[in-house]
Amino acid sequence: MPTEDKERDELIEKLSQKWKKRLKEVREYEITDEEDGKGGKFVPSGSNIVHPGDFQKAEQLKNKLRKKYKGKTFDDVFNGTVLNTPHGICYHIESRFKIDFDIISPEKLKKKLLNSMKLIYGIGDVTETMLKNDGYHTIKDLVKHPVYKKRAEECLRSFESADCLKLSELVGHWYSKSHPLSLFTSGFHKKEDFIFFDLETMGLFNRPIILFGMARVEGNEIVISQYLLRDFTEEPGALYGFIKNMNEQTALVTFNGKSFDVPYVEERLAYYGIQGSLRIPHFDILHFSRRAWKGKFPDCSLSTLERYLFGIQRIDDVPGALVPDFYDEFVSTKNIGTLVPIVEHNKQDLISLARLFAKLHEEWGEE
Repeated sequence: MPTEDKERDELIEKLSQKWKKRLKEVREYEITDEEDGKGGKFVPSGSNIVHPGDFQKAEQLKNKLRKKYKGKTFDDVFNGTVLNTPHGICYHIESRFKIDFDIISPEKLKKKLLNSMKLIYGIGDVTETMLKNDGYHTIKDLVKHPVYKKRAEECLRSFESADCLKLSELVGHWYSKSHPLSLFTSGFHKKEDFIFFDLETMGLFNRPIILFGMARVEGNEIVISQYLLRDFTEEPGALYGFIKNMNEQTALVTFNGKSFDVPYVEERLAYYGIQGSLRIPHFDILHFSRRAWKGKFPDCSLSTLERYLFGIQRIDDVPGALVPDFYDEFVSTKNIGTLVPIVEHNKQDLISLARLFAKLHEEWGEE
């Protein structure tokens, strides 16, 4: 083994031992049954709360999984493969499911953009109404306007370039980030370009990522790739396995990924000195979902939306706050059982994320 590789492996092993020690000393969830005085549960700011009933169910699930999967190997349970990368190894699981997936067409998107005259600097609601009264109904019409001619031509060139990142920034500047037009800029991508992305981590901040989940749509199927750590030493390999899927055509789709998943991956990349960038078009479905369904359902969490919109009721699911606890159980006992609900939880998140993305296109596309 080359000296450079040996030094890297020794460093990763030291980091792994450090994480194991830290994770035993500190947990990032709190069990509470306190009320907020309004009939709801009190949730302290910055805390990951688990209520006693959920904790008890989780402990019962652990016991069931220990017995069911005793003596089982990774290949017995997940039927995956060991992925070798320049930054180490990890365990790769692939699965496929049928899915109905459709988004706005480029032609329909261009029509919506052309009708959005407020994308031109200096045009607001009042000016737009005045322009329409004068016979200017689209940005294309403004090419003949004495004042807005040049700005309209620049805008049209940006439409023709089909640069999704620039168009997202343009729309986001004049409209809110959750506006349907911001979502519709995804229409310049092919459906195969989208990476649906979700992490499972050992905590909220600066802790190892134990599972990278990503999915792509191929025909009438969603293809899910999960990069799983069998030990903390495999995090660099899993990071590389995930990041190598990014290219110039890729667009990310996440649920709260702009605030959590993407910064988390960038921090872990920097931690290990791995080159990679997530500076690509990114559609965070949480913000669009709040605009579409806030007030219609109890909340806009992914599990609530999938239950009300798609009739999905998860069985033997592990609460997100207890994922580190279930993974720690695996690290301590080497029983594969407590990894199963983590992998299944992540898989369902990805499927629901893709369906939710298409659902937003369907509902807003009819307006």
